[in-house]
Amino acid sequence: MKLSQILNDVGVYGDIEITSLAFDTSEVKDGSLFFCLSGSRYDGHEYISIAKSRGAVCAVVEKDVKADIPIIQVPSTRKALALCSGAFYGNPSEKLTLIGVTGTNGKTSTSYMIKAILEKAGYKTGMIGTNGIYVGSDRYETKLTTPDPIEYNAMLALMVDSGVKVAVSEVSAHSLALNKVDGIKYDIVCFTNFTRDHLDFFGDMEEYKKAKLRLFGSGFANTCVVNADDETGREIARTYSGKTVTYGIDNPADVFAVDEEFGEDGVKFVMNVMDDIAYVKSNLCGRFNVYNIMCASAVAHLLGISVRTIEEGIRSIKRVDGRFNIISAKDTSIIIDFAHTDDGLKNAISSIREFSKGRIITVFGCGGDRDKAKRPLMGEVATELSDFCIITSDNPRSEKPIDIVNDIKSGIKKDNYEVLLKRKEAIRYALNMAQKDDIIFIAGKGAEQYQEIDGIKYEYNDEKYIMELIKEEFIV
Repeated sequence: MKLSQILNDVGVYGDIEITSLAFDTSEVKDGSLFFCLSGSRYDGHEYISIAKSRGAVCAVVEKDVKADIPIIQVPSTRKALALCSGAFYGNPSEKLTLIGVTGTNGKTSTSYMIKAILEKAGYKTGMIGTNGIYVGSDRYETKLTTPDPIEYNAMLALMVDSGVKVAVSEVSAHSLALNKVDGIKYDIVCFTNFTRDHLDFFGDMEEYKKAKLRLFGSGFANTCVVNADDETGREIARTYSGKTVTYGIDNPADVFAVDEEFGEDGVKFVMNVMDDIAYVKSNLCGRFNVYNIMCASAVAHLLGISVRTIEEGIRSIKRVDGRFNIISAKDTSIIIDFAHTDDGLKNAISSIREFSKGRIITVFGCGGDRDKAKRPLMGEVATELSDFCIITSDNPRSEKPIDIVNDIKSGIKKDNYEVLLKRKEAIRYALNMAQKDDIIFIAGKGAEQYQEIDGIKYEYNDEKYIMELIKEEFIV
């Protein structure tokens, strides 16, 4: 592809043949267009010579630099990377019905629900998110909730080529702040909720919120679905320039739920979807999943899917990996969830309280090299709402686990916890102390297949380890 087909205002370099795009020198090949991204820990402008030595034929920069390779200067290399990635892959988002889902919590579960309803309606679907990328029945690994622009557009193009008609994508605040999805055309954008998270990156809640709200500005979509029971959701509903559909329980909404019933075997409720009545029964537990179901149902209704098909789609979901997964062991139940914020813990533990007959024993930790200010908040919430807690390691990354634990302990006001730094020991301890009807809640890692310690990712998964313990010591 000619450079002039990918990027505007390239002057005399328009006829340069581009075979691939890259922003990491390890990905550069013969004929690559290299983007010099700037960040707090690196500056791509310092690697132009390396990129050239590996085959780059042109570099896109945002600083005044001298190099022995053709240079194109732009105001923002991140924005240019996103727009050029779309152009390079034929702007695939314009060839799909694409739904974007953002919010602090619930993105993954809501995306799975939308996918399940679409498939029940007969669509071949695609999905991009925390648990991987799906193109029909094929699954691909991804390191990020919302991949970098090259991978994102490449996978959308693969979906188009594979006959996918409708796709759903989680859209993280990081991807919005870093212009990763600029140029993407969504048909519907969804907002789940807004609570504290990622302040290690954003600095404060206002900047974090500003990133989320970008998806509801001009250029991304003409229709949005928002949570009317969330303050930021109501703000979006008031200011959005396109068509807005709201969902909620406590505030007036276009989609709402009544007669909710909660249990360890799931939720049941009656749902009004813009005056169509659905009778929802789901294996997924918790009040928070009522909200996720309403959001997914609103999207499906906007796409012309009947409430009967919506009911069937929701009923077809047996579980979402790493999201409130329940395992039965002897006389107790074990619940695994990705909850990694104080609000996530509050919602999950409160939901367990609605059906628990015994004690709630919570095992949790906090990730290293991430927002430190949420650690005491998580410690306070977990110990206040649980009967007993075991504080352990999550992904300590480059931090010392004991330092993370001490941050957590600084917010605790009760004496109902134990500290066991090794996660396996903490989980084994919880299972051993559990009595009849107790529920063990293991939070923080969900479906993750690793634990990151000192920069090394060790193979590990909470559910796999628990199943080993059950086979070793317990009767399912």
